[in-house]
Amino acid sequence: MKISFTSLTFKTLSLLFMSSIIFIIFIVVIAKESFFQGYTYLIKEDLSSIEEKISPDIAMNLSYGLTSDLKRIATAQLKHKKILLLKIDSVTLEKPMLFSKKNKSIQELKDEGHFVSTKVIYDPATKNELGKTTIIYSNESYKTYMQNFYKWFIGGVSIFGLAIALLGFLLYNSLKRLSVLASSFERFNPNRPKDFHFNVQTNDEIGTINRSANIMVQKLTKYIDNTQKLNDTILQKEAHLKEAQRIAKVGSWEYNVIDGSLLLSDEVYRILGVKFGTAITWKDFLDFISKDDYDNVVKVIEDAIKHGSKFNIKYALILKSKNEIYVQTRGKVRKKAGGMVRITAVSMDITNDIKNKKTIEKLAYYDSLTGLANRTLLKDRMHKAIQYAKREQTNLAVMFLDLDHFKLINDTLGHSVGDDMLIHIAEILKIHIRESDTLSRLGGDEFVILLPSVKSIFDAQNIASKIQHTLQSKHDIGDHQLYITSSIGVSLYPDHGDNSEELIRNADTAMYEAKNSGRNNYRIYSQSMGNYVDQQLHLEQDLIQAVKHKAGIEVFYQAKIDSENNFISGAEALARWRHPTNGLIFPDQFIHIAESTGLMIELGNIIIEESIFQLQEWNKLGLVGLKIAINLSARQFQDPNLVSFISSMLHNYQVSPSQVEFEITETLSMTNMTNTLRILTELKAIGVSIAIDDFGTGHSSLAYLKKFPINTLKIDRSFVLDIIEDDDDKTIVQTIVSMAHSLGFNTVAEGVETLEHVALLKTMGCDQLQGYYFSKPIPKDEFTKFIQDYMPNK
Repeated sequence: MKISFTSLTFKTLSLLFMSSIIFIIFIVVIAKESFFQGYTYLIKEDLSSIEEKISPDIAMNLSYGLTSDLKRIATAQLKHKKILLLKIDSVTLEKPMLFSKKNKSIQELKDEGHFVSTKVIYDPATKNELGKTTIIYSNESYKTYMQNFYKWFIGGVSIFGLAIALLGFLLYNSLKRLSVLASSFERFNPNRPKDFHFNVQTNDEIGTINRSANIMVQKLTKYIDNTQKLNDTILQKEAHLKEAQRIAKVGSWEYNVIDGSLLLSDEVYRILGVKFGTAITWKDFLDFISKDDYDNVVKVIEDAIKHGSKFNIKYALILKSKNEIYVQTRGKVRKKAGGMVRITAVSMDITNDIKNKKTIEKLAYYDSLTGLANRTLLKDRMHKAIQYAKREQTNLAVMFLDLDHFKLINDTLGHSVGDDMLIHIAEILKIHIRESDTLSRLGGDEFVILLPSVKSIFDAQNIASKIQHTLQSKHDIGDHQLYITSSIGVSLYPDHGDNSEELIRNADTAMYEAKNSGRNNYRIYSQSMGNYVDQQLHLEQDLIQAVKHKAGIEVFYQAKIDSENNFISGAEALARWRHPTNGLIFPDQFIHIAESTGLMIELGNIIIEESIFQLQEWNKLGLVGLKIAINLSARQFQDPNLVSFISSMLHNYQVSPSQVEFEITETLSMTNMTNTLRILTELKAIGVSIAIDDFGTGHSSLAYLKKFPINTLKIDRSFVLDIIEDDDDKTIVQTIVSMAHSLGFNTVAEGVETLEHVALLKTMGCDQLQGYYFSKPIPKDEFTKFIQDYMPNK
């Protein structure tokens, strides 16, 4: 063990030995003097006792001059083994009396160290001084005493020195083990705490310290293990926190307002799109904020610093890549007494939330197909527009637009084409409205246009007219060239309602009035129209019951006349609905309901079966040779069981297929020509005839007409009615007849109402005539009588 002057071992041993030396010197000096004084005191006591004893006798003998008695007294005293000399001096004696055991003078005895005592003798009677006595007391006992003292003292000091040496040795060994303990502590490796251990060899205090040290090391080892686990947990949680921040797109940062230092977490760097570790100052940090939000963000933070408050702000950042993201920052300003001011905050990337919010808002307020306002947004804007109009005493108009026969496009070309058509129509409508107007789609092919601050109803009429004119043109939708018209209803605030629901409902009613007036026009709402929507709802429910129970659905027949021989060649079967309260209802009032509610196939099948059954009845009556034309709707063309149903009806009622003809509109035939050709081919295969109805109003391609298995073209009544006065209509009809004959088709003219019509059409070579001139559509019993009573030469 290395011992230095500053070590505890050196200091302890040095103090021990120095204390021992001082103690020994103290004992030698103090003890010797103490023993000397004590022994001297005893001798003086003894001498005083002797002097007290002999002084009276000597005083008496001196006063009487009795020298012999003095001698006797002195001789007696010399018998005391420690009295070496007795001398008596007195004025009464001629010379001093000296009595001695040794032939030595008083001075010599003094020099040898013997004790000397002198006492004055007084006369007992007069108290006068008579003389004095001198006694020399031997010091032999003192020397013997002191020799014994030194002998025991040296022995004691020797034993004390050995004890001190032993104690020093023990202290040295003990302190040496403490030094070993200290050296072991110096070699302690916290990374390998289990390698540290003290060998406990004794049960003394040092052993206790070693055991305590081992216990301490064990606890320290356990603490280090726990600390290591805690550090691992902290590191793991820190990694999880970083990962959580990355997943949640939340970063933390701290800004020291006083020294300008800025600390950013890893996720903040990722949010900013900056390489981790790049030096970013507070100014750089703020420069990421978009110009629109910069002033507000800086003001919020400055106010928070001023008041030591919290803040919560949302703003946009423009990254180095020029991309724009949105963040939400929550922070708190911390102020301390020393003047330190810090901002601690977390910033979350809420770009997706903002986008989702906009998406949700778009879904909530905008039509997903066209991007137009939906019903919710429309009502909100109408409410605001009505409030403004009420406050400013102005008008507003609501236009309800519905596409005519749009369902036909969906049923024949599919919903994807229908959707494209709606998107296309929406773009057209946008052109015709003002920036302050709202164009919305309520669903299907229904559009509503809000026109705030209109001066009069003429503004809405002008817009409606322009829209209808534009929609009548050709529309290229994918590979298809489509034509479509619209029906528009208009209501005006405050004349036709004071809230959004009433204005929309009345515009809807006006739109249905436009449809009932032949479509492709607009109508202004009036109270006389009634609540058409409610009427339609009741009709819809009643029609469902009528079709379900086959009650009230009838077939009327309108005769066709052979133009050359004037006989009844057949008839067109026309549906009628005999309503229990409303009376007879015509197809234009309920067919569209059947189409919209999905009743068209079932209703169509009722008409087909009833018509074929009636043919059987007429055949039984001998009225043979009649051909009944039955209309097929677009929805029936989507029925996969159509052809098989017709075939089964012909078989069940034993009717020849040559007696049945099916009419399809020109628009239907051209909408989905592939499907049309397939169905017509299957119908042709079972032996029935095919006719194109309302020919001339659509946009047929002659190339496709030539491919279709068609037997007859029916010329639309709109051309026939004015052929007498209108040369253009006359030319059109003549052209259709000539073209049909060139293609091998028969022709039927609808709308024949006068004798002049009959004569001119016969001249043109039209094969069959149909119209009110001969007969309006009538029930089966009336038609039976009409056939029986008909005069061919009429």
